[in-house]
Formats: sequence, structure tokens, C-alpha cells
Amino acid sequence: MKTRLPFVGIWSLVIALALAGSNAVAVPATHIQVHIVTGAAELTAGSVLELRIYEAGKNVRRLPLTHGEAWPRDSTRIIPLTLAEALDPGAVLRFALYYRAASPLTPPWEVVAADVDLSPGGGSTQRLLNATLSGVIARQGELATEERDAGSIACATDADCDDHRNCNGHERCAPRTANADARGCLKGWPVVCPVNQVCTEGHGCRGPDLVAPPPEAAPK
Repeated sequence: MKTRLPFVGIWSLVIALALAGSNAVAVPATHIQVHIVTGAAELTAGSVLELRIYEAGKNVRRLPLTHGEAWPRDSTRIIPLTLAEALDPGAVLRFALYYRAASPLTPPWEVVAADVDLSPGGGSTQRLLNATLSGVIARQGELATEERDAGSIACATDADCDDHRNCNGHERCAPRTANADARGCLKGWPVVCPVNQVCTEGHGCRGPDLVAPPPEAAPK
């Protein structure tokens, strides 16, 4: 015998699944890829192009995408970047492409599509803010995503604050605490190991490796 969910029940399930997907915890990224599809105008040699990432409570990240070279028109560029500090996608307010032409006579530059992949080499693309940029930039300016409301990125659980490192302690979600960051997260207390031991990720407190004693000299 088949049972049929009432109409309201079906919509409740759909909404719950959508909310679950939107609230999924994104893992901090240290390697990203920028995908850019250019339009009918070339990027002239000497122009400046950089990825700018705006995060709550932090200085803007400026990541160069060019080093003086020209890009032909109607081309696709895939640019891998290694970040000095891990990027927490949940703390990103917006990202942008900043462009400055090499010459004041350079025509506007068109971006057909540009996005930031948080999982390069993974099975599926995880786009930063789930956004793709598209538009035309004049001689100097930014092409940016819409600004997220800083209030919407506040943590809800301790898992939202977890940096996936053990030795620096357990992070907590405590938005109303004086020392909390812009997301409402509190840093944990670093692990204190016994004397002559240090904390290592994945192995906990460990002592120095034992050095094998030198072999005894053969009797003469």
C-alpha cells in the first residue's frame, strides 16, 4: 500500500533539504583555482589583474593573477593559487576581480565568466560564494559579487568555527563573548604537552625521535 505525503509535508521536506545544503560547513582552503573566460578584447601586456577577497574582520586579500603578460581575446585561463593563510569560505563577504589597464587608451575589458574553485583537483567544483562574475570593467575598477550581510555569517555551532587543527585547541561559537571574532568564534587553548614533547597534527603530543646509539667499535 502506497502512502502519499501531504502537499505541505512535501514542501517542508524540500525547504529543509535546501537549508541543509546552504548551511553545509565549508572546509578552509589553502589551494584555490581561478577560472576566467575572456571576451572580445585582449588583456594588454602590462595591465594589472588581481583577485580580491573580502573577509569579515580581516584585511582584504590581494592575489595577483597576471605578471605583465598579455592575454588573447576569447580565451580561458585557469590560475592555481596557494594561500599563505587558509581561507574560511564562511567568513567571505565578497570577492572581486580588480583590473587596471596598461594605457589610458585601452578599451574596457570584458569578462565572460570568472569563478573561484575551492577544491581544485576534487571530484566536483565548489565555487566560492557559489558565484560567477560576468561583466565589463573600464580602464580601472572592480567586478565584484554582491556584498553578504555580515550578520548572516555569524556562527551557529562550534563546527562553524572549527579550523580542523587540533594542536591550537577547540574553537567555540560564542557570538556575545568579548574576545569573539567577526563571526562570533572564540579561539581554543593550545594543547599543553608534557616536558620534552610537542603537539603534532594527527599524532598528538610526541617526544623527540630516539637516536640509535653508534655501533661499538670492533675489538682490535
